[in-house]
Amino acid sequence: MNTKLRNWLNTYRLHIVLWALFIFYECIIVGLVTGEFGHPLTYAGHYFIIVSLFYVHAKLSLPWAVKKKKGAFIKIFGVVVIEILTFILVSFALDKLLVFVNVLPGTTRLSLNYLYVLRTLYRSIYFMGFSTGYYYLMTYNNEKRKTAELEKQKLNAIILAEKAEKELMKAQNAYLKAQINPHFLFNTLDFIYHHVMSSSPPAAEAIIVLSEMMRYAIDSDKMDDFILVRDEIEQIENLRYLNQLRKEKPLCIRLNFDENIKEIQMVPLVLLTLAENIFKHGNLVDEEDYAELKVLLENNNLKIYSDNLISLQKTISHQTGLQNIEKRLKYAYGNNIMFNHYVDSSNHFRMRIAIPIEKLQRHALKAGV
Repeated sequence: MNTKLRNWLNTYRLHIVLWALFIFYECIIVGLVTGEFGHPLTYAGHYFIIVSLFYVHAKLSLPWAVKKKKGAFIKIFGVVVIEILTFILVSFALDKLLVFVNVLPGTTRLSLNYLYVLRTLYRSIYFMGFSTGYYYLMTYNNEKRKTAELEKQKLNAIILAEKAEKELMKAQNAYLKAQINPHFLFNTLDFIYHHVMSSSPPAAEAIIVLSEMMRYAIDSDKMDDFILVRDEIEQIENLRYLNQLRKEKPLCIRLNFDENIKEIQMVPLVLLTLAENIFKHGNLVDEEDYAELKVLLENNNLKIYSDNLISLQKTISHQTGLQNIEKRLKYAYGNNIMFNHYVDSSNHFRMRIAIPIEKLQRHALKAGV
């Protein structure tokens, strides 16, 4: 069965049943009582007119008439008169046609007289009354449904508001903790710095550098989603200093940054994470096989290159940092950035990132730079 027809039947199933019962009552029961039965075409034609009047009045005429309160009474009166006259004339025309095709007896004297008009007028008012009741019942149900929907939306809004309030309280608590924890950390580092400065200047310097890096990492969440590349380069230099201090010897790593990229704004902690990845997993003791982190402008793209020999002392890597970088870059600049990394046959880890300059500039403008 056609889907539209099936949907229509499901929607008007109750209507069809009620009309069938009513027509059965009028045609069969009344016929049995009175002993008179009409021709099936007579029933079909007149009930088609009646059903049409019922739904035209309920679904077209009344909604149009009461759409605006001003002049509604006059419009209702007007459409009722037009519908009654139309019903009488169409019914009379149908009867004339039925006489002409010999469905009604030819001896039947048919004229638009007082009795015919009165009988047809009664039928029209009778069914228009039911139609009016049906219209107001549907209007009531629709308003009830709308009220229920509004109440549901209101309830959902209250639930969402309560949930948002709870989330806000959690966020406020987290913010207070975030304020307390760094404050405690930096006060502790400052205390250690002052107590070791006289006995071990290198250790004191390391504490200052570490404190600066920690402050940068914490404050990166408050940078409106962008930083100047030169600021991150400073932290990479700090990271190299700390790692060299820890290893107690120079590390074989080259940091190459073009001057013309230092004033570019981009999302924070990208370069620093890549540098940290090199220091953590790279073999930086082979003087003939330097690791390298390079950033330059090339073909209207910001290019980032990372290359290092993988350390023989393997550390567990879940590549979470790299995955986070990729997600953040694609979120900020779209999916058309280049983000590739692989291990080649010489056991080198190589990273290649390319971000269109126009994407960087557009992101900076959105951030209000």
